[in-house]
Amino acid sequence: MLQKNIQSYVSNVSDNTTTHIENSAPGSILELSRDIFSNKRQEVSDVHTTAAQVKLLPRRHLYTYTEEARQKRLDYLAKHTGHALEHVANTHLDATKLTKTIEGFIGSIEIPVGIAGPLLIKGQYAQGVYYAPLATTEAALIASVSRGSSAIMQSGGTTARVLGQRMIRAPRFEFYSVSHSIIFSDWINEHISELRYEIGHHSKHAQLMEIKPHIIGRSVHLQFIYNTAAAAGQNMTTICTWYACQWIQQQLAKMAFIPLRHFMIDGNTSSDKKVAYQPFIEGRGTRVVAEVYLNAESCQQILRVTPQQLVTAYHHVCEGAIASGMVGININAANVIAGMFTALGQDIACVHESSVAHLHMTLTADNRVYCSITLPSLIVGTVGGGTYLPHQRECLNMLGCTDENGTARLAEIIASYCLALDISTLSAIAADEFAQSHEKLSRNYPAPTGGIIPRTPQELDLSFFQQANFNPVLQGAHLTTIKPKFSGDDGHSMLTHLSTNYTERLIGLFPFTMTTSAQSTLPVILKLKPLGSEVVNMVLDIAKHCSPELFAVFQDFAHQLEFNQSHTRELAIMNQQAPQLMRYIPVIYGVIENEATGTYALIEELLHDMLLMNNINLEIPWEQNHFEAAIRGIADVHSIWLGQEEELMWKFPQLQISNANTVSQTKPLWQKLGNFVHQTFPDLLTAEEHQDFQHWVDNSAIWWQEIEQMPRTLIHGDFNPRNIAFRQQEEGLRLCAWDWELSTLHLPQRDLVELLAFSLDHQQIDTNNVAYYIELHRIELEQQSGISLDPINWRRGYELALHDFWMRRIPLYMMAHNVIGYPFMERTMKTIRWLISLTRNQ
Repeated sequence: MLQKNIQSYVSNVSDNTTTHIENSAPGSILELSRDIFSNKRQEVSDVHTTAAQVKLLPRRHLYTYTEEARQKRLDYLAKHTGHALEHVANTHLDATKLTKTIEGFIGSIEIPVGIAGPLLIKGQYAQGVYYAPLATTEAALIASVSRGSSAIMQSGGTTARVLGQRMIRAPRFEFYSVSHSIIFSDWINEHISELRYEIGHHSKHAQLMEIKPHIIGRSVHLQFIYNTAAAAGQNMTTICTWYACQWIQQQLAKMAFIPLRHFMIDGNTSSDKKVAYQPFIEGRGTRVVAEVYLNAESCQQILRVTPQQLVTAYHHVCEGAIASGMVGININAANVIAGMFTALGQDIACVHESSVAHLHMTLTADNRVYCSITLPSLIVGTVGGGTYLPHQRECLNMLGCTDENGTARLAEIIASYCLALDISTLSAIAADEFAQSHEKLSRNYPAPTGGIIPRTPQELDLSFFQQANFNPVLQGAHLTTIKPKFSGDDGHSMLTHLSTNYTERLIGLFPFTMTTSAQSTLPVILKLKPLGSEVVNMVLDIAKHCSPELFAVFQDFAHQLEFNQSHTRELAIMNQQAPQLMRYIPVIYGVIENEATGTYALIEELLHDMLLMNNINLEIPWEQNHFEAAIRGIADVHSIWLGQEEELMWKFPQLQISNANTVSQTKPLWQKLGNFVHQTFPDLLTAEEHQDFQHWVDNSAIWWQEIEQMPRTLIHGDFNPRNIAFRQQEEGLRLCAWDWELSTLHLPQRDLVELLAFSLDHQQIDTNNVAYYIELHRIELEQQSGISLDPINWRRGYELALHDFWMRRIPLYMMAHNVIGYPFMERTMKTIRWLISLTRNQ
């Protein structure tokens, strides 16, 4: 209607239209229209002028495979776009070897490749343990795939089978009536052998299995169904089908009773590179299935769900799949398929049809979860296309997928890893961890206004160090250069090491050589600390790995854990300028405390030539002189704040201080932890010991009132061979202690208890040497502080500190030991058993 109105208007305009327009009032619709159309004519003219001025590359450049032609294309693009594509141009690929791979070659792009697994597969073709290379930029993906793989491994591995392989091409023939279509379809079925013969001239891989005519009125879609051996076969079958159709048309030309009206090589019923129900039902490419029976232990310990929770979640997502009209049902198999397709030289355009899947889960009578995934249209091949590119070929070789059974083996591997990911992702959804894991591993936070968040070691440059508050030890000198220094495993800071996966910021220990304006060169170590909240998240995650019940109770008491504020606490404690502390810690050159960026760091002495450093496994046994030096040193530190509790709490508000009330509130946590340790390690916490443990938990509020009446001070709180060593001085050994992040107000005997538990060999414990160390600590502290300490009350304080350490710290170690595995924990538990038994015999 609009077009008719315009045409009517134009036909009725007289020759004096221009006059009417020019005489129109300013701002009228006609005047505005004139200006608009005038401008449009000018814009069109400019476009044509610009296009005419562009010097185009000749079409043949697309098919020129030389380095000279590649550089010419790059130069052309740089000139006409203003971008040099330096990274794209930097490629290891040889242009002369890409004649069957790409046109207009200019370079390549890099996609990170990670390795997932391992995964045990018991297939017809894939038999053994396999690792999956995935090219991806999606953080959390490989971690999730690997988690699912671990659950499957613990349940015995997958069983995988290829159910069939077929590639379809479907040309369209159009006639004049449905009668012609029926006659043609019958004729095709009578000439299958001739068509097989014709196809055999054009491919050694494509084997025609059958032809299925599909009649739609006067047209016939012929579905040529092939087996393509090791190749995916899209191009191969297209060529073979085209030659077969040429033969058909030659025959039809001789038969007037089947008049052909139109022919087209593909009528779209092959569903090539499209999601459709036909390949889902009948299959296209490789049809493969993988299955596993997940046991309850793997569900709870690795996936952090119960079998019932997992199956219930599956039913819920099935509901959504039906409501949304999804073809099949899966969680996110496309992630594995896209990643492996890219890494293995597969046709990436086939990802979406290959990702159509049927996931199935059901609960068995013995509380296992039967899981299977069927991929009905997995388009894979191990010959042709991108499989010959060098990087992709290496990955195929790693999987053992380059022989005659390589395609079937690859299909079984991909299906198994799709099952692993779907199991892991659905478990994360069921446990409400899905969003948190992506936030933790993949979220890109905006840069804060207060500075740059360091995410790579390269960002730890001079300007980063210059934001520090430096201590008088530098005597006013300023930094001039910072140079990274190679260092092996320093062994410091268990909390920092365990927390690296719970933040997007860079944390850890980084050695440098620091040069100052005073021309002094100092080897230093930069300790970038995790936030206390990140450490708490790490502890919660370890609890999840242990059991859902343990995770739930940890969530209830997370705000009362001693790890809160650990990042600010250590900076404040270690940056004291008290000489009695500075003698026994690494030299602190400066601190960085930037709340805006969440950067909390110590710049401290890089320790070397220390005795018994990183000796948590007691490779070198502790001798009496080592214990004496440690006890004398820590007693000197304890003397600083002994009897000054109010001043200490005012000076260091970062301290997480326990009392009878808070310990009583957290009893459910310690009870659950005691149950967990007994159930998981019954030889290290026997039934009798577990009963004794629960007795101390039940009465903790009472004996903690005793603790609060005894002399308390600032303690290290993590005083064991991982965090202490010795300097060899002329006067003898001197203690050096680091990692003060768990410092708190407590009985000084608490540090002695931890030292003995981790450093004494339980086979060498006797009443006399333990009594000697307890008394040595009392005497040294009494002398250093000038405060009289009653021996009997001191022994009672040691007993209470020992049981508090047994109740509130050892179970945390055992929980981590269950997930990570600490070789020193069995020895430590036996030592604590002996130390406790000695208090019973007094």
